[in-house]
Amino acid sequence: MNSNKFNNFIKWRWLIALIVFILCLIFKLHGSSMGMYNTFLPTVTDQKEADKYSVIGTDRAIRSDEWAVQVPTFFSQYYNDYNVMSEQMSVGGENMILDYFAPVKSIVTLGKPLNWGYLFFGNEVGLSWYWCGQLILLFMTAFELFIILTNRCVKASAFGAFMIALSPCIQWWFLPHMPIVFLYGMALFDIGYYFFTAKKKWLRWLMTIIAGPIVLGFALSIFPSCQVPVAIIVVVLLIMCLIRDKQSIEFSPKQWYRIAIPMVFVCISMGYFIINYSNDLMAEMNTVYPGKRVSVGGDNSIIDLFTALSSIFLPYRDINVANNSEASTFIQFAPFFIVLFPKIARFYREKDDRDLLVGKAIFIMILVQIVFMCAGFTTILSQITFFKYINRMKIPYGWLAVIFTVWCIYAIWKYNGQMFKKWEKILYPCLFGGVYCTFITDELTQYVSVKYILAEIVLFVFILISVMIQFRKLTSCLIIGVMCIAGITVNPIRHGISPITNHPISQFIESTSKNKPDAKWIAVDVNFTLNNFIMANGAQVVNGTNFLPDFDKWKLLDKVNLYEESWNRYAHQLVTVVDDSTSVALEQNDSIHVYLNVEDLKKMDIEYVFTQTNILGLISDHNMKCDEVFEQDGYHVYQISYN
Repeated sequence: MNSNKFNNFIKWRWLIALIVFILCLIFKLHGSSMGMYNTFLPTVTDQKEADKYSVIGTDRAIRSDEWAVQVPTFFSQYYNDYNVMSEQMSVGGENMILDYFAPVKSIVTLGKPLNWGYLFFGNEVGLSWYWCGQLILLFMTAFELFIILTNRCVKASAFGAFMIALSPCIQWWFLPHMPIVFLYGMALFDIGYYFFTAKKKWLRWLMTIIAGPIVLGFALSIFPSCQVPVAIIVVVLLIMCLIRDKQSIEFSPKQWYRIAIPMVFVCISMGYFIINYSNDLMAEMNTVYPGKRVSVGGDNSIIDLFTALSSIFLPYRDINVANNSEASTFIQFAPFFIVLFPKIARFYREKDDRDLLVGKAIFIMILVQIVFMCAGFTTILSQITFFKYINRMKIPYGWLAVIFTVWCIYAIWKYNGQMFKKWEKILYPCLFGGVYCTFITDELTQYVSVKYILAEIVLFVFILISVMIQFRKLTSCLIIGVMCIAGITVNPIRHGISPITNHPISQFIESTSKNKPDAKWIAVDVNFTLNNFIMANGAQVVNGTNFLPDFDKWKLLDKVNLYEESWNRYAHQLVTVVDDSTSVALEQNDSIHVYLNVEDLKKMDIEYVFTQTNILGLISDHNMKCDEVFEQDGYHVYQISYN
C-alpha cells in the first residue's frame, strides 16, 4: 500500500470500520463457540442450515463462560421481552443488568451500545452485533489511544492496536466482563482527550453526547478486578496527555455545559439504577463468591511480568496446566523497556521533551502494579487504594505493559535511537533473550518442543533488535504477524445460531414454552451447559446459572439456611433427584450440586424435567404422574402432574 492510499485508509478509518461492521451483520458472523452444543445434541432439524454454520476455526470448550452462560443468558431475554427482572433461570427472578449486563429495555442500556442489536434485531443479528462490534471497537479504540499517546505515530499505533485486540488474553477471555472493561477504558480515554482538544465543533459535540453513556457503561460493567486499575490508568494518562498538549486544549470555562450534560446523564441513570436495584447489587457484593474477596496481592513472581512463552501456541494445543484461558497473557516487552527506561528518560530530560510526562506516568504505574503483584500491599493500603478488589492484577498489568511497550518503541523511534550506542542496540535484546531462556522449565517443554520455544525467543529478540535499529516497517510487520498467529485463530468464525435453535429438542422447548409460558423446567443429572440451553430456547428453567442467589428458591428448599455458604454465590447448578432430604454440596467456587428431594419438585411447581436418567419410577412412587413427552440423543423430557 503506497503512502497516499495508507493515509486515506487512516483518514477514513471509522467509515471503513462501519462498513466492515455492516457486512458482518449482513452475513451474521460471530466468534461464539456455541457449536459445542452440537457435541451434546448431534441430531439437527435442518442439515443445510447446520452445514452453513461453520465458516472456519475451532469451537473452544473452555470458553463455556461465553457459549454456555453469556449467550444463553442474552438469548433468554428475547423470551422475557427484555425486561430487567427475569424468571428464565430461577424461581424468584434475576436482575439482568447484573447478569453479564444482558440486553434490557432500560435507560441504562444507552451505556451498552453492543447490546442494541439484540433489542432491535433479535438473537441472530444481536449476537453478530455484539461480537463484531466489540472486536472492531477494540481495534479502533486502541488505535486512537496510541495515536494520542505517541503523537500520531501511525506505525506504532497500528501494531499497538493488534497487540491489544488480538492479544491471547483478550481473545481467550473474549465477551464476558473482562475485555469490555478495557474497551470502555480506552474509549473513555479517547473521548476524554478529544473532549478537550477537538477543534471541530461537530466533534466536540459528539464527544459531549457520547461521554455520559460510555461512563455509565464502564461503571455498570461491574468487574472491579479490572475496573479499578483501568480507571486509575485512564485518568492518569488522560491528565498527563492534556498537560503535555495543553497548547491544544480548546475547552474554556464558558463551555461548562459540555461537562454538565454528561454529568447530569450519568447522575440520572445511576440514580435510577441505585434507587431501583441497589438491593440486588448489595446481594451480589455480599455473596460468598465472588463478592467477599479481599486481595492484598503478592501472588505472582517475576516470571509473571514476562509474556508467557506458551501464549503463542495456545490456539494450536491445549496447555498441560490450568487451562488455555488461565494460561493466556498479553504479548508485551515491558520488562525489557523497564530496564532501558532510565536511559530513555535521561535523554528526554536533556531534550526537555514533554513526552516524558506520559512515559514517567506509565513507568510509575507499572512499578506500583509490580509491587502489588510480587510483594503485596498491607490490608489497610489495599483498602485505601481499592486494590482489595483486584484479585487478578496480572491481567491489567499485561494491558498496561502493552501500552508501556508501544510508548517506549515510539520514544526510541522519535529520536532514531540516539540514546543508545550501536553495540547496545544488539546486546540488550540478546541479554533479554538470555533471561527468557532461564524460564524454560520441564513443564513448558512437556507442552511444546524446546526448538519451538527457542524459535519464539529468537523471534522476540529479533523484534527488539529491529526496534532498536529503526527497522520500523519490519518491526510493525513482525509484531502484527505474531499477534495474528497468537490471537486470530483463538475463536472461530461462525454464521448464524443453529447450534442452539436447529435441533428437535430446541423446537420442542420453544413451542412448549409458547403454549405454556409460565411452565417451570428443571434439568436433572445433565451438564450445566444444557440447563442454560433450555432457557436459551425460551423455557423457564429453575436451575440455570445464577449470578445472584435465587433467594425465593432457597426459602423453599433450605428454610433454615443450612447450606447458605454453598448457594450464596454465582453458581452453576447440577441437580440430582433423590429420596433423601434436600442437601447442597459445593463442588467448585462457581458450581453447586443440589440433591433434591423428589417432593420438592412440587414446591417449585416443576412441570417439565429434562434429564438423561430414567426418573419415572422414582416420581411415580410419590403419587405424581410422570409421562415422557420427548426424547432426543439420549435426553428425555418428562411432564409431571401432581395429584
